[in-house]
Amino acid sequence: MTTQARRMEVFESLQIPDFTKRPKYQRLVDVLVDSIRRGIWQPGDQLPAEEELAQLTPFSLGTVQRALRDLTEQGLVVRMHGLGSFIAEAPRQLQDPWHCRFLDDDGTTVLPIFSQAVLRTPVTGEGPWNRYLGDSNVMRLDRIITINDEFKISSRFYADRQLLKRLWEMPMEKLNGANFKNVITQQFKLPITNITHLVQLADFDPESCERVGVAHPYHGVYMQAIARAWRDRCVYYQEFFLGPTDRALQFPEANLSSG
Repeated sequence: MTTQARRMEVFESLQIPDFTKRPKYQRLVDVLVDSIRRGIWQPGDQLPAEEELAQLTPFSLGTVQRALRDLTEQGLVVRMHGLGSFIAEAPRQLQDPWHCRFLDDDGTTVLPIFSQAVLRTPVTGEGPWNRYLGDSNVMRLDRIITINDEFKISSRFYADRQLLKRLWEMPMEKLNGANFKNVITQQFKLPITNITHLVQLADFDPESCERVGVAHPYHGVYMQAIARAWRDRCVYYQEFFLGPTDRALQFPEANLSSG
Protein backbone atom coordinates (compact mmCIF):
# COMPACT_ATOMS: atom_id res chain seq x y z
CA MET A 1 0.00 0.00 0.00
CA THR A 2 1.36 3.43 -0.91
CA THR A 3 1.95 6.14 1.66
CA GLN A 4 -0.87 8.21 0.19
CA ALA A 5 -3.27 5.26 0.41
CA ARG A 6 -2.30 4.68 4.05
CA ARG A 7 -2.99 8.33 4.81
CA MET A 8 -6.39 8.20 3.15
CA GLU A 9 -7.14 5.08 5.19
CA VAL A 10 -6.42 7.10 8.36
CA PHE A 11 -9.03 9.69 7.44
CA GLU A 12 -11.53 7.04 6.34
CA SER A 13 -11.31 5.45 9.79
CA LEU A 14 -12.88 8.62 11.21
CA GLN A 15 -16.09 7.89 9.30
CA ILE A 16 -16.74 4.93 11.64
CA PRO A 17 -19.14 5.86 14.49
CA ASP A 18 -17.35 6.53 17.76
CA PHE A 19 -19.05 5.54 21.01
CA THR A 20 -16.37 6.71 23.45
CA LYS A 21 -17.89 10.22 23.71
CA ARG A 22 -14.51 11.80 23.07
CA PRO A 23 -14.63 15.39 21.76
CA LYS A 24 -14.53 15.42 17.97
CA TYR A 25 -11.28 17.34 17.82
CA GLN A 26 -9.68 14.77 20.14
CA ARG A 27 -10.59 11.96 17.73
CA LEU A 28 -8.69 13.72 14.95
CA VAL A 29 -5.76 14.43 17.29
CA ASP A 30 -5.61 10.78 18.37
CA VAL A 31 -5.56 9.31 14.85
CA LEU A 32 -2.92 11.77 13.68
CA VAL A 33 -0.73 11.12 16.73
CA ASP A 34 -1.04 7.38 16.09
CA SER A 35 -0.18 7.91 12.42
CA ILE A 36 2.94 9.88 13.35
CA ARG A 37 4.06 7.14 15.74
CA ARG A 38 3.50 4.51 13.02
CA GLY A 39 5.53 6.49 10.51
CA ILE A 40 2.67 7.25 8.13
CA TRP A 41 3.53 10.91 8.60
CA GLN A 42 7.26 11.65 8.86
CA PRO A 43 9.03 14.74 10.26
CA GLY A 44 8.88 17.48 7.65
CA ASP A 45 5.79 16.07 5.88
CA GLN A 46 3.11 18.64 5.14
CA LEU A 47 -0.41 17.96 6.35
CA PRO A 48 -3.40 18.75 4.13
CA ALA A 49 -4.71 22.29 4.42
CA GLU A 50 -7.39 22.96 7.03
CA GLU A 51 -10.16 23.12 4.40
CA GLU A 52 -9.00 19.84 2.84
CA LEU A 53 -8.93 18.13 6.23
CA ALA A 54 -12.51 19.27 6.80
CA GLN A 55 -13.44 17.61 3.49
CA LEU A 56 -11.52 14.40 4.23
CA THR A 57 -13.06 14.00 7.70
CA PRO A 58 -16.60 14.27 9.08
CA PHE A 59 -15.56 17.32 11.09
CA SER A 60 -16.16 21.05 10.73
CA LEU A 61 -13.40 23.53 9.93
CA GLY A 62 -13.51 24.76 13.53
CA THR A 63 -12.95 21.22 14.83
CA VAL A 64 -10.02 20.74 12.45
CA GLN A 65 -8.47 24.02 13.55
CA ARG A 66 -8.77 23.10 17.22
CA ALA A 67 -7.13 19.71 16.57
CA LEU A 68 -4.22 21.39 14.77
CA ARG A 69 -3.80 23.85 17.65
CA ASP A 70 -3.65 20.95 20.08
CA LEU A 71 -1.04 19.13 17.96
CA THR A 72 0.99 22.34 17.71
CA GLU A 73 0.91 22.83 21.48
CA GLN A 74 2.08 19.24 21.94
CA GLY A 75 5.04 20.05 19.71
CA LEU A 76 4.04 17.44 17.10
CA VAL A 77 3.01 19.89 14.39
CA VAL A 78 4.63 23.15 13.27
CA ARG A 79 2.40 25.78 11.67
CA MET A 80 4.32 28.09 9.35
CA HIS A 81 2.70 31.37 8.42
CA GLY A 82 1.61 31.34 4.77
CA LEU A 83 2.93 27.82 4.13
CA GLY A 84 0.81 25.38 6.14
CA SER A 85 1.18 22.71 8.83
CA PHE A 86 4.09 20.29 8.97
CA ILE A 87 5.05 17.32 11.14
CA ALA A 88 7.65 18.61 13.59
CA GLU A 89 11.19 17.38 13.85
CA ALA A 90 12.20 15.74 17.10
CA PRO A 91 13.53 18.06 19.81
CA ARG A 92 17.30 18.52 19.82
CA GLN A 93 19.58 19.22 22.72
CA LEU A 94 20.47 22.87 23.21
CA GLN A 95 24.13 23.46 23.98
CA ASP A 96 25.54 26.18 26.23
CA PRO A 97 22.16 27.55 27.43
CA TRP A 98 21.94 31.03 28.95
CA HIS A 99 18.38 31.36 30.15
CA CYS A 100 17.26 27.90 31.32
CA ARG A 101 20.21 26.58 33.32
CA PHE A 102 18.66 24.27 35.90
CA LEU A 103 20.99 22.42 38.24
CA ASP A 104 21.15 18.73 39.07
CA ASP A 105 21.12 17.46 42.65
CA ASP A 106 24.87 18.11 42.97
CA GLY A 107 24.21 21.85 42.67
CA THR A 108 26.77 22.18 39.87
CA THR A 109 25.83 20.13 36.81
CA VAL A 110 23.47 21.85 34.36
CA LEU A 111 20.64 19.53 33.36
CA PRO A 112 20.28 18.68 29.63
CA ILE A 113 17.92 20.92 27.69
CA PHE A 114 15.96 20.03 24.56
CA SER A 115 14.10 22.61 22.49
CA GLN A 116 11.53 22.29 19.73
CA ALA A 117 10.28 25.16 17.58
CA VAL A 118 6.49 25.11 17.27
CA LEU A 119 5.47 28.48 15.81
CA ARG A 120 6.92 31.35 13.79
CA THR A 121 4.73 34.33 12.92
CA PRO A 122 4.80 38.10 12.47
CA VAL A 123 3.52 39.98 15.51
CA THR A 124 0.55 42.32 15.50
CA GLY A 125 -1.02 44.15 18.39
CA GLU A 126 0.46 45.47 21.59
CA GLY A 127 2.54 43.69 24.18
CA PRO A 128 5.55 44.06 26.50
CA TRP A 129 7.89 43.50 23.54
CA ASN A 130 6.94 46.91 22.09
CA ARG A 131 8.82 48.64 24.91
CA TYR A 132 12.07 47.12 23.67
CA LEU A 133 11.54 46.43 19.95
CA GLY A 134 9.04 49.03 18.79
CA ASP A 135 5.90 48.09 16.88
CA SER A 136 7.01 47.16 13.36
CA ASN A 137 8.73 44.15 11.73
CA VAL A 138 8.56 42.13 14.95
CA MET A 139 8.59 38.33 14.67
CA ARG A 140 7.66 35.76 17.29
CA LEU A 141 9.30 32.35 17.57
CA ASP A 142 7.73 29.88 20.00
CA ARG A 143 9.57 26.90 21.43
CA ILE A 144 8.77 24.17 23.91
CA ILE A 145 11.81 23.55 26.09
CA THR A 146 12.14 20.27 27.97
CA ILE A 147 14.48 20.07 30.96
CA ASN A 148 15.93 16.58 31.47
CA ASP A 149 12.53 15.02 30.60
CA GLU A 150 11.32 16.34 33.97
CA PHE A 151 9.33 19.47 33.14
CA LYS A 152 8.63 21.86 30.29
CA ILE A 153 8.97 25.57 29.60
CA SER A 154 6.99 27.58 27.07
CA SER A 155 9.23 30.15 25.39
CA ARG A 156 8.31 33.12 23.17
CA PHE A 157 11.17 34.88 21.42
CA TYR A 158 10.60 38.34 19.88
CA ALA A 159 12.98 40.18 17.56
CA ASP A 160 13.14 42.44 14.52
CA ARG A 161 12.73 40.08 11.57
CA GLN A 162 14.78 42.36 9.34
CA LEU A 163 17.65 42.56 11.81
CA LEU A 164 17.62 38.78 12.40
CA LYS A 165 16.50 37.81 8.91
CA ARG A 166 18.17 34.40 9.04
CA LEU A 167 16.04 33.32 12.02
CA TRP A 168 12.95 34.43 10.12
CA GLU A 169 13.83 32.51 6.95
CA MET A 170 15.71 29.39 8.05
CA PRO A 171 13.78 26.07 8.03
CA MET A 172 11.87 25.48 11.25
CA GLU A 173 13.62 22.18 11.93
CA LYS A 174 16.94 24.04 12.04
CA LEU A 175 15.63 26.00 15.01
CA ASN A 176 15.27 22.85 17.11
CA GLY A 177 18.10 22.80 19.62
CA ALA A 178 19.48 26.11 18.30
CA ASN A 179 21.13 28.46 20.76
CA PHE A 180 19.70 31.76 19.53
CA LYS A 181 22.35 33.82 21.33
CA ASN A 182 25.13 31.92 19.56
CA VAL A 183 23.37 32.22 16.19
CA ILE A 184 23.05 35.97 16.69
CA THR A 185 26.68 36.51 17.73
CA GLN A 186 28.18 34.18 15.11
CA GLN A 187 25.98 34.71 12.04
CA PHE A 188 24.80 38.28 12.54
CA LYS A 189 28.00 39.53 14.20
CA LEU A 190 25.98 41.21 16.93
CA PRO A 191 27.78 40.99 20.28
CA ILE A 192 25.31 40.36 23.10
CA THR A 193 26.88 42.50 25.80
CA ASN A 194 24.07 42.62 28.35
CA ILE A 195 21.14 40.39 29.29
CA THR A 196 18.60 41.45 31.89
CA HIS A 197 16.49 38.73 33.55
CA LEU A 198 13.24 39.59 35.31
CA VAL A 199 11.53 36.83 37.32
CA GLN A 200 8.14 36.96 39.00
CA LEU A 201 5.01 34.94 39.74
CA ALA A 202 2.26 35.50 37.18
CA ASP A 203 -0.94 34.04 35.77
CA PHE A 204 -0.24 31.86 32.72
CA ASP A 205 -2.40 32.20 29.60
CA PRO A 206 -4.20 29.03 28.37
CA GLU A 207 -1.70 28.40 25.56
CA SER A 208 1.27 28.38 27.93
CA CYS A 209 -0.59 26.16 30.40
CA GLU A 210 -1.17 23.54 27.70
CA ARG A 211 2.44 23.68 26.55
CA VAL A 212 3.90 23.10 30.02
CA GLY A 213 1.23 20.55 30.97
CA VAL A 214 -0.71 22.30 33.73
CA ALA A 215 -4.40 23.05 34.09
CA HIS A 216 -5.62 26.58 33.48
CA PRO A 217 -5.79 28.78 35.50
CA TYR A 218 -2.25 28.47 36.81
CA HIS A 219 -0.06 30.90 38.78
CA GLY A 220 3.60 30.13 38.25
CA VAL A 221 7.11 31.37 37.56
CA TYR A 222 7.34 33.78 34.62
CA MET A 223 10.68 35.07 33.37
CA GLN A 224 11.60 37.79 30.87
CA ALA A 225 15.00 38.15 29.21
CA ILE A 226 16.08 41.33 27.41
CA ALA A 227 19.28 41.01 25.40
CA ARG A 228 21.16 44.08 24.21
CA ALA A 229 24.14 44.81 22.01
CA TRP A 230 26.49 47.53 23.22
CA ARG A 231 24.15 47.99 26.22
CA ASP A 232 21.61 50.14 24.39
CA ARG A 233 20.24 48.32 21.32
CA CYS A 234 17.73 45.58 22.14
CA VAL A 235 18.45 42.51 20.00
CA TYR A 236 15.68 40.31 21.39
CA TYR A 237 13.04 40.09 24.06
CA GLN A 238 12.05 36.66 25.38
CA GLU A 239 9.36 35.29 27.69
CA PHE A 240 9.50 31.99 29.60
CA PHE A 241 6.60 30.24 31.34
CA LEU A 242 8.12 27.63 33.65
CA GLY A 243 6.38 24.36 34.42
CA PRO A 244 6.32 23.16 38.05
CA THR A 245 9.77 22.25 39.37
CA ASP A 246 11.87 22.53 42.49
CA ARG A 247 15.11 22.68 40.51
CA ALA A 248 17.42 25.65 41.11
CA LEU A 249 17.77 28.10 38.21
CA GLN A 250 21.27 29.47 37.65
CA PHE A 251 22.07 32.68 35.77
CA PRO A 252 25.53 32.76 34.13
CA GLU A 253 28.05 35.26 35.44
CA ALA A 254 30.45 35.16 32.50
CA ASN A 255 31.34 38.24 30.46
CA LEU A 256 28.79 38.20 27.63
CA SER A 257 30.95 40.27 25.34
CA SER A 258 33.47 37.41 25.19
CA GLY A 259 31.00 35.56 22.90
